[in-house]
Amino acid sequence: MRETVRRYGKRVQWSLAAMGLTLAVTGCVPSVSGIDRAGETQLAVDIHGCPDFSGTYDFPLPGDEKGVSYQGSMLESVAPEGGNRTPASEIRAVSIRRLAPGTFEFRFMIDDARVMRDLSTIREYQKPRYREWYHLLRDPQRAAYIARNGAGAHARQVLALGPATEIVREVRAGTTAACRKGWLELPRQFADPIRLTLGEDLSILGESDEMSTFDIPIWCGDGCKDLRIPTGTYTGTLRWPRNDATRPWRAEDIATRFVFERPIDEIEAEVRALEKTQRRSDARRYLSAGDIRARLEQLAPAGTVVETVEVRGGKVHVRYSAPTADMDMLLNRVATAGSESVTQRPQQVQRIVTSSRPDQRSVEFELTDSPIVRRDAPRSTVATGAIVSDAVSRDPTAGMIALSVAPAAATSSAASTGVAPDTAGASVPPTGYADPLTILRRVGTLFPAGCRVVDVHYGGERVTLTGHADHHRCVSDALRALDAAQSRPELLSIASDGSDRYRFRIMISPSALTRR
Repeated sequence: MRETVRRYGKRVQWSLAAMGLTLAVTGCVPSVSGIDRAGETQLAVDIHGCPDFSGTYDFPLPGDEKGVSYQGSMLESVAPEGGNRTPASEIRAVSIRRLAPGTFEFRFMIDDARVMRDLSTIREYQKPRYREWYHLLRDPQRAAYIARNGAGAHARQVLALGPATEIVREVRAGTTAACRKGWLELPRQFADPIRLTLGEDLSILGESDEMSTFDIPIWCGDGCKDLRIPTGTYTGTLRWPRNDATRPWRAEDIATRFVFERPIDEIEAEVRALEKTQRRSDARRYLSAGDIRARLEQLAPAGTVVETVEVRGGKVHVRYSAPTADMDMLLNRVATAGSESVTQRPQQVQRIVTSSRPDQRSVEFELTDSPIVRRDAPRSTVATGAIVSDAVSRDPTAGMIALSVAPAAATSSAASTGVAPDTAGASVPPTGYADPLTILRRVGTLFPAGCRVVDVHYGGERVTLTGHADHHRCVSDALRALDAAQSRPELLSIASDGSDRYRFRIMISPSALTRR
């Protein structure tokens, strides 16, 4: 080109600078944006008229002003085999190699941010693949694989398992492209081709015939676009700077400055193991959720419903509902059952208001060291809101909570069958006590629906009531009714009978219910 300038004078050079490109003249080739095209030797034009583009180039998007449009060409977006299309905005460089005269290999290097996003997708949705890839980058798996298969095979396997880092396209003159006088022409679907050549600095220069437009905004509701009106034509230009130092994304290189996330399935396995260990620990530390619920229901005032009790994560999580005026009563009773230690009292207390029940409140809290929930509580547990000084024990065969133990006869066969006993089959009443049938009749009027006493036994000065219940709530209501009758009730046990019902034993003190 320098020879051309000397031949035609500086006026031609200034014209090039002013116009951006000029028409070809005999013995001269056009230039783009005032940048000289490479000479004949640098172009290395083959028999098809194609220049030799072999090298690596940055891949900036054309500017909005007088730029080349990639739309409809192989440069608009490229797709790896079996993958999603990658737009030109996520291509950072392109490496070109001439395979044969008129045949080129384009290797588009995907932007690092896109590669990392694809890697995250593999980690989340292809967990075994990511796990294998992850460990191939680390010893001892890395060293073992190289020892068995060689460093080359190791690099290929890492590349195959990881995200796509390059997208390869072959361009062949006469089929997918055309070459004319040192220009490679890439076809477009709806426009004239994009023409590429080399500049003097060995960067790739490009040009294309483009149409200028004027946008008219038109309102037609959401999602409408401006009406684009053609106004003329212009020659668009592009430049890909030569940068042979650019390399595609490689995991081994990134690992020197970035810590890859651990495989999700390994983390999940560890979490499951920790959760299993925690569950075993919780089982040793805490009573069952059903047993804790029964104790809480003993403390709950009328109108308060224990909704959920869950033992998890080293804590007991409780939720109950109560009238607004009574919402803290159960909280206060639970706190009283503990000690002065903060950890034994309700923690993380939340009071929840729902619009559907303005007169009710839901309360959530946690317990850790309260004697209500601990298996190893040194002194008994809870009865009607106070600490009882009886030893705590647990029947491993029935899963019952024994809050206190009093002398009582063995359960009768009638109790086991669920049939109310008659006077002949009942225990003999001590002096001053009513017969079992009378006691059954008296207490039966106090018990709510869903609870039924089926047996009465005498032991010392106290009477033990055995019965069946459809749910824990009716047992709690029965205890409150007995307490109101001045019989000082104690729940000896409550446990599932193997169906949807519960079996309970309640001890009552001498009162109008038991006297002759």
